[in-house]
Amino acid sequence: MMRNVNNSNHPITNAERLAAELRRLRRERKVSQQDLASRAHVARRTITNAEGIENVGIKEYCRMANALGYDLVLRPKSTVVFEELSDVFKDDE
Repeated sequence: MMRNVNNSNHPITNAERLAAELRRLRRERKVSQQDLASRAHVARRTITNAEGIENVGIKEYCRMANALGYDLVLRPKSTVVFEELSDVFKDDE
């Protein structure tokens, strides 16, 4: 099954998805960009760049994820994760 990546509710590229998730997690935890920067030992501008889909190194992304209590994980594109199961089986209903 192919998912519609042109849906305006879902970011299209991996970089857009990562930026959106980073911003969502930070805001959900009510952490300012400056606080996250301090916790991750990066500049506040790095947080701004990451959330704005600008050029940020993998080490900085890992530090930001860790500061929010997450690991940054690579997985094959064809792998379905638990959170996506409802989308995968949506057409079966």
